[in-house]
Amino acid sequence: MDQNQPTAILTRPAGRNTVVMNGLLRRGWWVNECPALEIREVIKDVVDIPQPESFDLIVFVSRAAVTGYQSQLALNNTFDWPQSTLAACMGPVTASVIRRVLGVTTPILHPESGHAQDSEALWPLLMALECPLKKVLIVRGQDGREWLSERLKQYGINVTLHQAYSRQVALWPQQLRDSFQSLQQKGLNPTWLLTSSHSIEAIYKNCIELGLTDWFANSTFVLTHERLRPLLGKLLNRPVNQLQIVIASPEDAVILAAFEELSASRAV
Repeated sequence: MDQNQPTAILTRPAGRNTVVMNGLLRRGWWVNECPALEIREVIKDVVDIPQPESFDLIVFVSRAAVTGYQSQLALNNTFDWPQSTLAACMGPVTASVIRRVLGVTTPILHPESGHAQDSEALWPLLMALECPLKKVLIVRGQDGREWLSERLKQYGINVTLHQAYSRQVALWPQQLRDSFQSLQQKGLNPTWLLTSSHSIEAIYKNCIELGLTDWFANSTFVLTHERLRPLLGKLLNRPVNQLQIVIASPEDAVILAAFEELSASRAV
């Protein structure tokens, strides 16, 4: 590896890094794929799976929520998305997965690219609906932000939270551990892609075990939401303005542009 070659560490779950990885390789980066979390689908008894036709709206918090829920619904063998049930998510990437995996043909509510992709950005779209919501299902992992569910309840809407997948801290294989320790010894600080609070906490936990926290703190970071910035600063016990951070929306092209921005700033 060339000492001057920029290094990227991609931490999205396995199978989600391919486009960004290939784009960075074409741009001359050295890339390490390092999923922060292991995503496991949660299989429940058929009687425990909330059915789409029972709700006015189903909100999917992530792509894993979509695929996990589809696997649960598949236990009923055949499934057609009911036209009377709306679907919503936090951005266009997850919306495309909803269409592809669940066969949703009706419009999907989501903030557009270029806007914040979170519950706060989704909220005005829900409030603009002509037909008032009565029952909402939120499909997620074992836990998550409660902002949207609490807000819906304040408006008298019945909210059901449903777990479709679980997140576990990924165990780094020895080859990856050796690679990171080698980078530390050479004084090479990479750029990390960090996409959720859970993934940041998982990575930091692994860094503590390997004695790599200072090396991690001296890295640069591409974050996919502004809300992740204070969390990272708190974990690293550093003022946020002392960290090298670029915020990018979750689309692959935007993430690649953020890596290029950091690379250019280093070269100056």
